[in-house]
Parts: sequence; structure tokens; C-alpha cells
Amino acid sequence: WIPYEFEDTNEGYDSAKLNLLSPIKNNNENLAKGKELYGVYCAVCHGAKGDGQGILMKREKFLGIPSYADRDITEGSIYHVLMYGKNLMGSHASQVDAKERWQISAYAMSLREKLIK
Repeated sequence: WIPYEFEDTNEGYDSAKLNLLSPIKNNNENLAKGKELYGVYCAVCHGAKGDGQGILMKREKFLGIPSYADRDITEGSIYHVLMYGKNLMGSHASQVDAKERWQISAYAMSLREKLIK
């Protein structure tokens, strides 16, 4: 267990966004695991491409899920949201451990890069 020093506040989110950096390597193994976890926990809302068009969005169970292309996000901000949740998204801290949160964050950032090209 590693303590998480960023508070569950808007200020904590902003600080994590600017200062929180992934301790894991950005390699094929971590991206593949991130993709697998993203498919389980994230794609239903955020879509397989990160475009906000997941099945729950299409079925209007949740509305207004943003595309990663439209958000100024970092690995740190994604990790923070996975840890605590934000707006309609709840915390996933009980479902994914710290390393898995970083793997998901890295994969989500790779999706964002594809969307903004």
C-alpha cells in the first residue's frame, strides 16, 4: 500500500493533473494490460475509442460523457479520477489497484493521442 497524498477536492485534482506522474514504464505490456482493464471498467461509458460513445451513453443511461479529445487531461488527472471519482463518475479505487490505475491512465492517454490527430 502506498499513501495517496492528493486530496479529494478540486484543488487536489488540479494538483494531481499538474504534478502526479506515473511510476510505471510506458511499454507494450502496461498498455496491453491498460487496454484490457479499460475494456472492462471504462469503455461502457467512455467508448472503446475514448470518444464518449460507450454503450451506456448510446442507451442514454448516462449523458454528456466527454470525448478525451475535448478534455485537457493528463495521466495524473485520470489516475485521480479513478481514485476518487468526479462528477457522475464514481471511484474505481476498490476495483483497480494503484498499478492498474496507472495502466488504465496510460491507455486512456494513448486513445486521446489518436483522437486528437
